[in-house]
Amino acid sequence: MELLDAIEPVGEMVSLIGSRDFGAGFYRIANELIGIDHCTVFMCANDNPRTLVAEANCEKTAARVRSLADIYIREAYVQDPVWGTFQSAPHAGCSTFLLSPTELADEGYRREFYDKPNIKHELALTTVINGDRIYAGFYRENGRPHFSDRSAELLKYCGRTIMQVLHKHAEISLLTGPVQAEPKPVSQKALLERVRSAIMADCGLITAREAEICASIVLGYTVLGISMNLGISINTVATHRKRAYAKLRVCSQNELFARYFSVVETNPGALRYN
Repeated sequence: MELLDAIEPVGEMVSLIGSRDFGAGFYRIANELIGIDHCTVFMCANDNPRTLVAEANCEKTAARVRSLADIYIREAYVQDPVWGTFQSAPHAGCSTFLLSPTELADEGYRREFYDKPNIKHELALTTVINGDRIYAGFYRENGRPHFSDRSAELLKYCGRTIMQVLHKHAEISLLTGPVQAEPKPVSQKALLERVRSAIMADCGLITAREAEICASIVLGYTVLGISMNLGISINTVATHRKRAYAKLRVCSQNELFARYFSVVETNPGALRYN
């Protein structure tokens, strides 16, 4: 895309300010501009980071991106090398960074936020507006080429406008409460996969089977129901559950449900009690 051609989609971004569909629209427009698989946007005011956008190319991946975004703002943002650039970030413009995971010295951080979610390359945009830090990250997965210098130039060309849009949307969402898309009903199978992905993103030690059983528990399935659904014995279910609880550091079904309730709270009709 040529620089002048970017004016129209960025203008469309302005029209999304305050919309319930802002996150999805922001992802779509960013994808049109530079071609991405994931994107996240964080804003930090008064040393209190929060997520503005966490979207991806499909709902399954988006659920994982949102889980990682929650971990990031709780404890990991201080390890982010891009975040550390804010001390010298321009207040009248934007900085862009092309970042490959292989350049990261912190192996744990790289593994959690790049290797596990299959990220190959990041194009980051940062600035400070009215004292608020804004960090937008755009990502490509393995199997796709790195972002080009031309993509970085295009993003920087539009960057100040994009950041002003994000900042204004953040201001509106603070006044009106979280601006989220209306929840779309999902099938029980899709919701089970969403919870399983969130659990696996939350704990690198847990196995796929253990996460599947925990997800079933969160959705209200009993040990007997899980046994029948998965074709395994009740004892096997209980063993997996015990190991999973230890890895997740929870002691009961109530603790497990409390931790992952946010994943299912917009779809209570998918819960089972059997």
